[in-house]
Order: sequence, then C-alpha cells, then structure tokens
Amino acid sequence: MFQHWQIKILLIILLSFIVVCHPAQKDYEALAIAITTEAKSNLQQKLMAKMKEGGTALALPFCKENALGFTNTFGNEHSVRLRRLTNKPRNELNWLTKEETDIFLEIQKEKSKEGVYPNRMISSNNLVTVYVPIVIMGQCLQCHGKTSDISKETSAILAKHYPNDKAIGYEVGELRGLFSVEFLK
Repeated sequence: MFQHWQIKILLIILLSFIVVCHPAQKDYEALAIAITTEAKSNLQQKLMAKMKEGGTALALPFCKENALGFTNTFGNEHSVRLRRLTNKPRNELNWLTKEETDIFLEIQKEKSKEGVYPNRMISSNNLVTVYVPIVIMGQCLQCHGKTSDISKETSAILAKHYPNDKAIGYEVGELRGLFSVEFLK
C-alpha cells in the first residue's frame, strides 16, 4: 500500500502532467481518479490502523464519526465537492439521488469481463461531475459482507451505531457505491 506522502507526490506529478500537456483543457476524469484514489487510500489507512489497534470495535465508531467529515474536508482541500454515494447506505447522508441512481445502475451494468466498472462524466454549463466506482475488496467483507462474513461482535457494533444499516450483503468485486467529484468549470 502506498504511503500518504507517496500518493501526494503521484498526485502532484499527475496534476503537473495534465497542466503541461493540456494547458487549455482540464482532464476532469484524470483529476477525479487522482483525488478519489488518494481519498480512498487515506481513509483505508486510517481504518486499517484502527482495525490493528482494536478491531471493528474501534474502526466502526471511528468510521461513523470521521468518514463523512474526512470526505468533505478532502474535497475542499482539492477545490471540489467530494461525496461517497450508494444505493445501500450505512450513513443516510450517502443516499443516491434519482439521477445518481440511474448513473449507478448504468455503471453497474457496464462491468467489463475483467471486473472493472467504468467511470462516468456528466457536464453542464458550469459544472462537471465525475463518478468513480467504489468496489468491494476482501478487507471490506468483515463490515460489508454477507451475514456469514461478519462476526457476531461486529454485527452488534453495527446494530448499535447504524440501526438502519443497509450496507451489508456484498461480495468481493461488487459495486459498493460511487465517488462523486464535482468541479466548477
């Protein structure tokens, strides 16, 4: 896994490349991928540190208290509106809108034979939104997997912190949600 400083250097190199090669035109998709890759890596590192420190008993409360704020702050640092969206939220603020649901379903249907979901870019007069898939990986299953993947202790913690939790029942490779990265033109 990349270290935080390595991701920052990669992001700077990518952004520099985009500016040098396309000075008059932004590559919104490449920027969104760089931003979401860094955000996902940072959040995963923080969650894995909490998992090592005290398992899901520490990681779940940390996630509940920090994930949304982290995403918002990270977006602000990059001058974008960054959100995590899903059709099966753990946090009610992460629900997809009707339009986003349609985009989610399109992306879900377009999974390649290799298991890759496409990004989607929507542009209006003064806004560009790039949707980047969030895919379930192995380490996600202990909190987002099927009931057989989630320990009784974790199930109890989820019930306590997220009584209306819908973010379970996934398998590796499934589409968990989308990052939405909004750029002002």
